[in-house]
This record gives sequence, C-alpha cells and structure tokens, in this order.
Amino acid sequence: MGDFEKHIKIAKEKIGATKEAFAKKNNTVVGDLAIKVVEQLVEADIARKGEHFGDHKSRHAYSNKEFPEKINNSMRRIWFAYGDLGYDGVNGKRAKIVMENLEIVIKFFEARFGVKIQ
Repeated sequence: MGDFEKHIKIAKEKIGATKEAFAKKNNTVVGDLAIKVVEQLVEADIARKGEHFGDHKSRHAYSNKEFPEKINNSMRRIWFAYGDLGYDGVNGKRAKIVMENLEIVIKFFEARFGVKIQ
C-alpha cells in the first residue's frame, strides 16, 4: 500500500478507536492501537515518495533518519509501551503516557503533511 490518502484514512480510524479504548479504560488495547497509528503515519510519509515499508525494522530506520529526535522519542515511548501494556496495563499509567506521546506524534505529522488528522 503506497497510497498516502489511504494511510491517512486508516490512521484517522485507528486514532478514534485508540481514544475510545482509552476513555473506556481498555488500557492494553490503547497500546495495540497506538502502535498501528504510528505505523500508518510513517507509512503515509514514505508513501508520499511512492514507497512502502512492510516491516518494523525499515520503519524504525526511516524514522530515525527522517524525523526529529523529539518525535522519535515519542514514537519509541509508544512502541516500547506495548509490552508493558500487554502485561501490566491495568493501572492506566502507561496508557496515559502513550496517549500523551501519541498527541505529540499526531501534531508533528499534521504539520508535516499540512493535513488535519484528528
């Protein structure tokens, strides 16, 4: 899938679902979905160049090269929270950190793309 618009559409859908899961305190789901949002936004970025990644390693390498350190740090907090939320996600603290960092990532990509994502 190298279609920018399609990736944005998917990201928007997953952002909505992530926010709903957080509101319902479905904290482990927040981690699952937030990772997918970030993946779609990175894929949207590379799709603007007519390319596509199919694996996490390529996305991480591209992100480290293309995006500012602050954004990469926020993306890492989302990616690496996955295990914590899967095993110890019931208290909501990690989910809140994920949501805060997801907001930073979304704002960055909205400015980068000149498109409202949420």
